[in-house]
Amino acid sequence: MIQGELLSDIIEAVSNTYGNEFLNRLTLKLASTIKADYTFIAIFDKEKYESQTISLVANGAIAENMSYSLKDTPCADVIDDSVCYYPNEVQKYFPDDQLLVEMKIEGYIGTPLINSKKEVMGLIVGLYETEIENKDDILTLFQIFSGRIAAELERSDYELRLEKYNHELESLVDARTRELKQTLEELKERQNQLIESEKMASLGLLSAGIAHEINNPLNFILGGYFGVREILEGSNLVSEKTELYLEAIKEGVDRTSKIVKGLNQFTRSGDSFDEHFDLHDILENCLTVLVHSLRDRILVVKDYYPHPLIVKGNSGKIHQVILNILTNAIQAMDADSGILGLKSFLGNEFAVIEISDTGGGIPEEFQNQIRNPFFTTKDPGKGVGLGLPIAYKIIEDHKGFIEMESIWGKGSIFRIKLPIQK
Repeated sequence: MIQGELLSDIIEAVSNTYGNEFLNRLTLKLASTIKADYTFIAIFDKEKYESQTISLVANGAIAENMSYSLKDTPCADVIDDSVCYYPNEVQKYFPDDQLLVEMKIEGYIGTPLINSKKEVMGLIVGLYETEIENKDDILTLFQIFSGRIAAELERSDYELRLEKYNHELESLVDARTRELKQTLEELKERQNQLIESEKMASLGLLSAGIAHEINNPLNFILGGYFGVREILEGSNLVSEKTELYLEAIKEGVDRTSKIVKGLNQFTRSGDSFDEHFDLHDILENCLTVLVHSLRDRILVVKDYYPHPLIVKGNSGKIHQVILNILTNAIQAMDADSGILGLKSFLGNEFAVIEISDTGGGIPEEFQNQIRNPFFTTKDPGKGVGLGLPIAYKIIEDHKGFIEMESIWGKGSIFRIKLPIQK
């Protein structure tokens, strides 16, 4: 007969404990109480038809857990939802159970663990190297605590599943947050590119209108020039001074016409990529537009390929790319005088333009970031970092490449490669 003090002692030993600590304490107490050589609690794996111990006591001490097949074992009877009891000679009834032989087991007693769904989920077992004498007391203890063990196993299982679901949910939330953040950044980039494009389009319309308005007075001046020259040549008023004045007027008209022509080329609109144009013409047009920035402080050194470099694409967009890179090169030499190098040559299947400057260069740690939208090394108010990313995108749309070399303190080279029109 199980005494109340003994039960109280076991209950007190496992009170306020959970999980592995509860199972190990209970198994130790049960092993000590029933005086078994081996006592264990195991859970059942239906698919593998095996048991996995989750608390194992051998000779009074916690031992390492193990898994074993249920085939040809007395545990298989327990899993079938029945108490299994062999007071002695258990090996005779289960000769193919090698564990019983190796462990020199004489007596076996086991009861099933049944969950809240009335399903067998595991078992609690006592193994003896000698004959079992106190069957009723052992079964009483096993039955008293089997419900508590099953409840603890279910609780632990729910806890593990909840932890798994929480982890999966956190992973999904993190992934979704990253996706939303990336989408937001892409939308912000697209929005700013759209703003930049709209700004360029507005500038194009404004410049085209200004160029048109300038053309009219230019024609008047040019007509007046030829009229005055004709009158002077038919009189005796021609002198070295009048020739000088006339040539100054003609030079001013020619320069203004070149600027207007450059503006017209730069502000050409449309999405067509079917235009054929010479890259040298675009370089010269851009230089004309930027002549005020060059002044006398920057020397332009040209080394052009001796023949036209004809490519196919959108000349207005290529104007935008080259003007942007030229502007960056000029601004890099803003504080000092410098040399702006323009070189063109024919490569393998590509027409190549190199734009170099003797400015401060780009620090090595920033060189991989210049294609990122909004990245800029310029002072606040002097750029938002969209020019180069847009330039890279335009050249990419033309099936070309932009390469960059820069040495901090010495200057930079931007190499534009566009497919040759054959």
